[in-house]
Amino acid sequence: MPMVKSDPEVIRKVKADISNAIKEIQAAVNNIRMARNSASGWNDNLGNQYRDLMTKIERLAESPISTLQAALPYLDKLAKSLDAYNRVKF
Repeated sequence: MPMVKSDPEVIRKVKADISNAIKEIQAAVNNIRMARNSASGWNDNLGNQYRDLMTKIERLAESPISTLQAALPYLDKLAKSLDAYNRVKF
């Protein structure tokens, strides 16, 4: 019977790393939003272009968050499955 060579603690570490990455992305998005909002009084064409560009950057920066969040329960389930597998005595 083949051995599973994956450690559930490694999976939990990956989950923690992804959770931290989500927090960092959210902080970056917040910074982008604040930078965009700080230019609200800039009312010429260049100001409009700046705000439009910052809005696009904000959306792009936000886009991986939902995908990363969706992966977290799967990683948790995988770690639990590996825990259960490792408890089985052959």
